Amino acid sequence: MAVLRSRSRLVTFRLDPEEYAALRRVCISTGARSMSEFAREAVLTSVDLGGAAKPSLGGDLVTLTSRLQELDKLLRTVSGVINRVLGDGSESSGPAPEEPRGQGGGGAIG
Repeated sequence: MAVLRSRSRLVTFRLDPEEYAALRRVCISTGARSMSEFAREAVLTSVDLGGAAKPSLGGDLVTLTSRLQELDKLLRTVSGVINRVLGDGSESSGPAPEEPRGQGGGGAIG
């Protein structure tokens, strides 16, 4: 079992109601144990990276979803082209349809 470190320094900042509501939604959606935990992780990640934004799982999922939608659209387009090519090719590559027999002057007498 992990030993928890004692934290003795306090950092306080203020949020307007909209910022607080947004922070609360993100904490709930990410499953953070508390707003403090979420804020601490966000700040320390920023400090560790020298201010560079760390890619988030949520951001990665949004990007993945977008790319999958693009891929799906391209695959549908390619599939349509293939179906048209195979459809046109299969009609012309088969044997010519036979003329009906017994109709007109080419049949047997009698």
